[in-house]
Amino acid sequence: EGDASSQAYEGSYARDVQGGRAGVRLSHKDGALGYNVSYARDFDGVLDGDAGVHVGIDEDGVYGKVTASREVGQGLGADYEASARFETGEDRRLQMQHALKLSNKLGYAQLAHGSGEAPRLRVGYEFN
Repeated sequence: EGDASSQAYEGSYARDVQGGRAGVRLSHKDGALGYNVSYARDFDGVLDGDAGVHVGIDEDGVYGKVTASREVGQGLGADYEASARFETGEDRRLQMQHALKLSNKLGYAQLAHGSGEAPRLRVGYEFN
């Protein structure tokens, strides 16, 4: 009962592929079709440290993310993250951002930069 255009539907499927996880999601809401196809994989044990990648495409565009972390030595750890999205609509814009964080038991320093913004340096401390 009711207007068919006001009904919402969603379906998804995921499975393990080549050491990672692939997924597809389709949806229909308010007359609009939505979709997301993605693949994510951790490279723990393959590289020296922890690393992972996530790539996909959805109704807004193409996206990806890479993460990596490792102990540098003498209690110093390094974490890196980079992400990007290319929107395929009328705007057709590219958004990118990345950050490097060095930390030890006393605190951290993080350098981050993204599309259209100045680089930022954050310094602080964390409680474990």
